[in-house]
Amino acid sequence: MLQPQFSDAALHLDTDLTPVTVTGDAVRLTQIITNLLTNSVKFTPPGGRVTLTTRRAAAGAQLTVTDTGPGIPPDELPHIFQRFWRGSAAAGRAGTGIGLAVAAELTAAHDGTITAASPPGDGTTFTLTLPGP
Repeated sequence: MLQPQFSDAALHLDTDLTPVTVTGDAVRLTQIITNLLTNSVKFTPPGGRVTLTTRRAAAGAQLTVTDTGPGIPPDELPHIFQRFWRGSAAAGRAGTGIGLAVAAELTAAHDGTITAASPPGDGTTFTLTLPGP
């Protein structure tokens, strides 16, 4: 459903999807994934790449969204899941600063975890881990 946004932004979407099973609210889980992918579209420059991966994990299932954007400054990374917080790269871009906060709250409601890693200048990886059935 987000393919048009990727095309409009001139981004490549790669997938490496291993079938995994989790128990949860399909609408809310879709909302989490949509928030992560939408952020990647918003912050990855044209010609960049976004990779969506799913795999089995010891705790259940793991989904990662990795982009080739500019990354998140180290001093801003601890704040990205706070409601209404917007980093310096968000200036001039649409958004309210609630997408990642909502993703984190919905993940917690599913007894999962969500983390972000962003080596300076080397894109960002969000990792969502959810318990299996």
